[in-house]
Amino acid sequence: MIRLLCLYPLSLVFSIIVLIRNNLYDWKILPQIDSKIPVISVGNIQVGGTGKTPFVAGLIKLLLEKNLTPLIITRGYKRNTKKQIILNDLNQYTVEEVGDEPYYLKVLFNTVPIIIDSNKTNAIITANTIQNIDCIVLDDGYQSRYIKRDLDIVLINTWQETQKFNILPFGTLREKVVNLNRADFLYTLKGNKSKKIFLNHKTHHLNISYQLITYKHKKVHLIDSIIKEDNQKIIALSGIANPEHFIESLNRLNINYDKTINLKNHFQYNRSNKLIIDNKNIIYITTYKDYFKLNLKKSTVYILDIKINIDDILLMNTIKKLNINNQIFFTGPRTD
Repeated sequence: MIRLLCLYPLSLVFSIIVLIRNNLYDWKILPQIDSKIPVISVGNIQVGGTGKTPFVAGLIKLLLEKNLTPLIITRGYKRNTKKQIILNDLNQYTVEEVGDEPYYLKVLFNTVPIIIDSNKTNAIITANTIQNIDCIVLDDGYQSRYIKRDLDIVLINTWQETQKFNILPFGTLREKVVNLNRADFLYTLKGNKSKKIFLNHKTHHLNISYQLITYKHKKVHLIDSIIKEDNQKIIALSGIANPEHFIESLNRLNINYDKTINLKNHFQYNRSNKLIIDNKNIIYITTYKDYFKLNLKKSTVYILDIKINIDDILLMNTIKKLNINNQIFFTGPRTD
């Protein structure tokens, strides 16, 4: 009750501000930057943990299969640099300099350029100066109304409980569910706890597959099971928005562990952290984003790899109908 009395008024104020801002864009009072290169936005209305990074990976894979050359724009959350970075090669920067999500995507798609900039307008301007780019994939772009998009994709984490779907700070929403009407494609994933909220919206549920891997010498190795010695302990370690879902996924795969360490999202690892012990008697299971920041030499580290299967026929048909001759367009609905 105390939480409701304290946070609800703040949520009301926040929702009014969001409403006014959206109306100003709808009425074309606030300006928008228009890109020569088509922009595909992948975003959400929730704070963290909606699966944007593995979805972007799946989308990039689809675009490459259609012989299109995408470019990714992302802000590189929690990086220790501020300048704009054009990431063409992994050897240029460390994971701390570019952020865990861009680094992970670059590992998967070494030939795909990534622009890292907290100012997305500047990133769009830079992207339009790069030759032979067919489309821009804008990470976390749904609230970036100042950028015109050719396709708006929104991901919804329906693993979260229904009561979480309230406006910040009382809940986890950046804006109201009704604002999903702006989106061209809506995808739910991770669970079914709150799917009933979206019965009035046309959604498509995406299937997520999990596998245990190791990453050595820039190569992925699939692991069937973890074999540990009697003196070894297995620790499930994550620094992500929804560590509960990470643990639940390990349980579904029947992966046994002795201990869990749940750290804050985009946790910055360093050698002085006493929680992370680099020892041959400790085996870690973690996420891709955490793995690249750990830099462990003695411990064995396994990665829970997440793949999102984008099996929406309409989206795939939309991608197929792209015109590659420098006049790329989408046949899907537009709500700009």
